[in-house]
Amino acid sequence: MIFSSRQRAKPFTLPPTLDMRNAQDLKDRLLAALALSPVLRLDGSEIQNVATPGVQVLLAAARSAESEGGKVILTKTSSALEEAFRDLGLTQAYTQWRSAHA
Repeated sequence: MIFSSRQRAKPFTLPPTLDMRNAQDLKDRLLAALALSPVLRLDGSEIQNVATPGVQVLLAAARSAESEGGKVILTKTSSALEEAFRDLGLTQAYTQWRSAHA
């Protein structure tokens, strides 16, 4: 059986801060990662600060992945990322992304 490089990409390490200042760069980098694989593996272990624009970029990337038959898998996380999703009422998305790793 031949496996495509699009099937299993290495985790994409998210930056320590997800906010308005780096939202465009994060978006560009996630789009480049999605061009390689519709399954977006995210390592969020280094995240210390999260603002709404950062979460919005992650949600948009998830929608893009899903439109290509892929998904987001959150392989590692931080309490800051979990708290941001909880504060924004997005616990279901966070839980779904975490459970995809299990």
